[in-house]
Amino acid sequence: MLNHFSENLKHYRKLRYMTQQELAKKLFITRQAVSTYENGIRHCDLDTLIRITQILGISLDDLIL
Repeated sequence: MLNHFSENLKHYRKLRYMTQQELAKKLFITRQAVSTYENGIRHCDLDTLIRITQILGISLDDLIL
């Protein structure tokens, strides 16, 4: 599941022409944290997952499946 999340996060972020820094700013986290999510190094909590879906305008299923 994490691998799909990592790939999907990067895909949808780029689809919205958003940099890691821009997404991080909207999530109130560091760019490095976004990078660790996209590289599958670290998991994020449910609240962050929900905020990501809201920012990117996608469903939770789109993000994690």
